[in-house]
Amino acid sequence: MSQKKLSRNARCPCGTGLKYKSCCYSKGFHYVVDDSGNVSRSVPLNEEAVALLEQQRERFIAKHGRPPGPNDPIFDPEDMADEDIRTAEMVAAMARADIHPALIHAYQKTGLLLTEENRHLMPTSHVEEFENAVDEYYALHPEEDEGLDS
Repeated sequence: MSQKKLSRNARCPCGTGLKYKSCCYSKGFHYVVDDSGNVSRSVPLNEEAVALLEQQRERFIAKHGRPPGPNDPIFDPEDMADEDIRTAEMVAAMARADIHPALIHAYQKTGLLLTEENRHLMPTSHVEEFENAVDEYYALHPEEDEGLDS
């Protein structure tokens, strides 16, 4: 199935209601459309990510005796911890790393990890959702300094 870039004048799939060219077009990814009209996000991968995905592919072949197909999971569900456990482990790790509580709150609320390094890869609606959760934290904790850049 072939894919082509989403028209710059189309509504942005991220959900802001803006035109794509005024929203996510200039970020570090592009939206693409397949022949059936399905829209997906195309994100460039660094060498480390490519190597890790190749390792996952090799693990899949070793386990199932065939290459993964388009509907197969990238990561084996049997190897994945429960979502609540993963979230609790992540929150604990963030606290140990002295991550600001507003960012931990935003992660717990949204499930997103927004950093300066990945901000350009996030749809505008995700950035807004994360920033709204940071603002919510400060509304709940007005005694804390709002000098944090999320």
